[in-house]
Amino acid sequence: MAERKIEGFDHKAFAKNLAAQAGQVVPADISQEDKKFVVDIVYKFSFLSGDALIKDETIALDSAQASLITQFIGEWSFHKSIDLIRSKIDPSLREGILQRVAFTVFEIAKQATLKRMPQEQIIPLVEHHVNVCFKQALEDLKKKGVLDDKAEQNALSQSNIDAMAQSEAQKENEIGSDMSDTKILKLASLALLIKNFPQEKVKNILSKFNKPEREVLLQYLSMKDLETKIDTKITQRCLSEIKQALPEPQNMSMERIQKKIFKIVKNSDKEEISNIIKEERPQIREFVLSGATNECNIPTRVANVICKYLEDKIL
Repeated sequence: MAERKIEGFDHKAFAKNLAAQAGQVVPADISQEDKKFVVDIVYKFSFLSGDALIKDETIALDSAQASLITQFIGEWSFHKSIDLIRSKIDPSLREGILQRVAFTVFEIAKQATLKRMPQEQIIPLVEHHVNVCFKQALEDLKKKGVLDDKAEQNALSQSNIDAMAQSEAQKENEIGSDMSDTKILKLASLALLIKNFPQEKVKNILSKFNKPEREVLLQYLSMKDLETKIDTKITQRCLSEIKQALPEPQNMSMERIQKKIFKIVKNSDKEEISNIIKEERPQIREFVLSGATNECNIPTRVANVICKYLEDKIL
């Protein structure tokens, strides 16, 4: 029997392409050994994803849908591998964590695609489940005694995807208000990158630009069919240049964390918040329920983890 195929979808070639792109944009602070791990893991999980889609006779996908699902796998394998490396998680534990993330992305993206959800809805849905799965994988390792609190919190505090967007916003802001063709293309490409981010993140990024740049970005963000108006090769080149400029992530200040927690508590049901943190230590429950206004001796890194956990649960 001939092997089942999805017309126009060469999963092996696509996986190689994703891995090659990953190799070009691995941040400068990542060692050559770890860079090889990132490239290999992107290829491995992208290939396995594409292979599974081809062999699944219960679903019918076209090449664009299969490519989208596989690209989700590649992108999140890339970002979370960088997060694990930067948080110095033992190399022997990385692939197991990433395998759980890849499986979650595969199932969520596949089911959402089969339900014909628009891409702008799939992106935040996948991100939400990635965050939940990543946290659960770390918690399970901690319960087994192979990961301590510090290592877990360090891993949860990393976010390469956020660092990438914020870094580019800062870089563009420093260039000035000169609207060259190159800059306009980069702004359009950045709009493509952030258009499906949560609104709070988009607002934060926009705030880093001067008025002319912000207006251009807003125009592109408002275009429903932006993807069709920019040449794909140009977009890929611009985004590659953006990613290459990534610095090491900076930890949020306690003041900023407190403001975020205060806003979450203020805009949420108190009982819902209470149920989310009912298993936490009394000190943490008091810190959260007060809207982070009480003076509690909680380390900044721990407060940051609490903040991200609340954001995930309240979504």
